[in-house]
Amino acid sequence: MIRSVFHIRLSDFELQAERMLDASLRTRAVAIISSHHQNGTVVALSNEAREEGLWPGMKVSLVRKMMSHSVQLLPYNVVLYDKMNRYLYRIVSSFSPLVEPDVYGQFFMDMTGADRLYQDSLRAGNLITRDIQFKLSLKSLVGISGNRLVSRISTAVVPERIHMVAKGEEPRFLAPLASPILPSVQEKAVRRMIDFLFLHRVRDVQGVVADSHIASVLFGPYSRRISMESSGEDTSVVKPPRLRDHITEQKVLAVDTNDEGILRGVVRGLAEQVAFQLRQRRQVAHSVTVEVHYTDGFKNSRKGSVSRNDDETVRRTCMDMLSRAKTRRNRVRSILVDATRLKPLSDQLELFDSAPEDDLHLARAMDQIREKYGFNSIRSCAMSYA
Repeated sequence: MIRSVFHIRLSDFELQAERMLDASLRTRAVAIISSHHQNGTVVALSNEAREEGLWPGMKVSLVRKMMSHSVQLLPYNVVLYDKMNRYLYRIVSSFSPLVEPDVYGQFFMDMTGADRLYQDSLRAGNLITRDIQFKLSLKSLVGISGNRLVSRISTAVVPERIHMVAKGEEPRFLAPLASPILPSVQEKAVRRMIDFLFLHRVRDVQGVVADSHIASVLFGPYSRRISMESSGEDTSVVKPPRLRDHITEQKVLAVDTNDEGILRGVVRGLAEQVAFQLRQRRQVAHSVTVEVHYTDGFKNSRKGSVSRNDDETVRRTCMDMLSRAKTRRNRVRSILVDATRLKPLSDQLELFDSAPEDDLHLARAMDQIREKYGFNSIRSCAMSYA
């Protein structure tokens, strides 16, 4: 049976989502930014905003200096995009049980054998795009081929609503495209060699890697990978999202800041919320992640684990990860604490217990108050920073 993989792409997904909610934005110059702070960056643009001279990645401070009043700046609305993306996932999942979400507005679908239901792949692609258009009024593109790589490249470079690359046509389809379209070229070592040899097009790469010995000399450990990509070969499979039991708490700061006292206060509060939920479940987290999201869109994270679920243990672990994750001087936009790999708590005491039992007794006493009057009814005095 011939393998069939679809890639669904909603171009400018964030912009389409904003315009769906507010019809007045459909003909206006719009720029979606990571933050209103001067260090924020432009994430998505309308064509009208591009004509005004704006480009993705541009600093908000520069935008404000050069732009006219006709360009409207919108903050990055994670809640809206996340809800929209989940609804899109439900729509495309009605066509195949094997759907893998990619980034916002993009999905892989394994449609192998679906011809029996939809007659042919082009008709199936047409049904999917029409369903998305009918239910959300959003425009989508569908790339169809025998693997994930070619299907995804198809939606990135072909403006047609539905484009199919037949089996065996992959090398010819890729040949005229710019070589950076291949994922391997993003590796620094590969990119340096590509630029040094002036391999501007995929056809140039195909000619070089045709000889496996030459490819090995030029690209070393990447030779096999780039050889497969340039010929349109990809053995990866579409994997549905794996359900993961986790506890997540996030705080978006009212004002972006790099004040150490405020940030530590925020993490302290998030850690206490996570610890409270762990005690409710009688569990511990073998993996805890602290993510620091900066104003300019960058983020950094560190991982650790906790063997106890009292407030002091979780706070201390999260504080240590914050110190290691905050490596930049830029202002912070939000902080997230995520606990995964949850395991049942063993009540057996350790012979050399470094954490005093008083911490756990205090946490349980506070839990009784919080269960009756709400979590914020009693807080640590050090959280006054938040």
